[in-house]
Amino acid sequence: MLATVKLDFDPSTSIFGLSMRWETLALAGVAFLVLLLAAIGAGRSGAGAAAADDDARGLLPRLRRDDLILVAFGAVPGAVVGGRLDYVLTHLDYYQANQSAITDPSQGGFGLTLAVVLGTITAAAVARLLAAPVGRWLGVAAVPVLLGLGLGKLAMALGGEGQGYYSTASWSTSYVHAGDWGSINPTFPATPSQLLEGGLLLGAVVLMVAPLFLLRFRVRRWKAIIRPGFASRHDWHYMTGWRRYLVALGLWAIAHFAVASTWRDAKVWQTLNVEQIIVLAVVVATLVVLAIPIVFRGIHRGLVAIARRIAAARVTRSAGAAAAAEAAETARVAAEAEVARKAEEAEAVRVAAEVDAGAARKAEEEEAARQAADWEAAREAAREAARGAARKAAARQAQQEEAARVAAEAEAARVTAEAAAVTEAEAKT
Repeated sequence: MLATVKLDFDPSTSIFGLSMRWETLALAGVAFLVLLLAAIGAGRSGAGAAAADDDARGLLPRLRRDDLILVAFGAVPGAVVGGRLDYVLTHLDYYQANQSAITDPSQGGFGLTLAVVLGTITAAAVARLLAAPVGRWLGVAAVPVLLGLGLGKLAMALGGEGQGYYSTASWSTSYVHAGDWGSINPTFPATPSQLLEGGLLLGAVVLMVAPLFLLRFRVRRWKAIIRPGFASRHDWHYMTGWRRYLVALGLWAIAHFAVASTWRDAKVWQTLNVEQIIVLAVVVATLVVLAIPIVFRGIHRGLVAIARRIAAARVTRSAGAAAAAEAAETARVAAEAEVARKAEEAEAVRVAAEVDAGAARKAEEEEAARQAADWEAAREAAREAARGAARKAAARQAQQEEAARVAAEAEAARVTAEAAAVTEAEAKT
């Protein structure tokens, strides 16, 4: 059987007298590249970019690069345990019959799906112990890890591992050189599952990086010169922090699920093999984790809206009660003002009545005083008239007495004269 694409090279090489597999060297280079990119991302994070995570706003300090090594080592136990568990679940029938072989590292191998998931969990746990911002570290590691998974799948082709079902398609591959290849019947043409998945993951890396890179592209014009440039970094909400990592994990899981259908593993449920079921569970878990903040945010917004409506209703009721109380207070004040006005009017009437009564009394008193004065004047006039009459009577009496005296004196003089005349006559005689 002839393969359309024949790969003719030795899977091993000699370096300093040591035999090493090309796949191992490539994986070591991929691991170094992942750590290097993560370190560069850690150095660029925070101070030069606007933070959009839930736990931070504004400019943040750069991540500590010395934490990267500890976080990377923290991913190893989870990756080892998860990878072994994945492999055991994939070959569950064998390990149910040979349970002692589960912990035997020399027998069997490791799966990838649970290795990625549990490795992520243990790395996050180590970052948490270091008091490092887990969300920011996950955001920094998203693209390097996705790139590492893609390049790692491509590196598997150097060891002949990851070959899919047998095929005579034009893009099927076979290994014609004798050597320790990682797949059964490497000389048979088969679907290059590892190359397919590696290509899909590299495409996913471009899908995550290119749009944000292109959206930042700007063309600036200075006088007659047109200069290309980039706007300040402002990532989309779901492409920051731990969400960015979950998006990368979801893209990898989708590609892994699609390519796993080309594997040689037995179908255990409908057309799905064990790896696809595990990947499907990871995809569902990723969607659930991504949906939980959305659901809680929706619930929070709904509760906030309800609380605002209740508060508005309370404010409306309070405003109505306040308006009613204000109206009642206004009515009470108006009633009190009316009562006060009427009291003032009554008091004014009383005062006016008192004033009128006082004026009448005063007028009466003045009239009585005037009449008394008139009476007194009349009495005085009467007295004066009486005194005048008395004086006149006295004067008349005095005149009469004077006249009587004069008459008496005249009579006496006459008598005297007569007596004298008599005497004289007598004397003559």
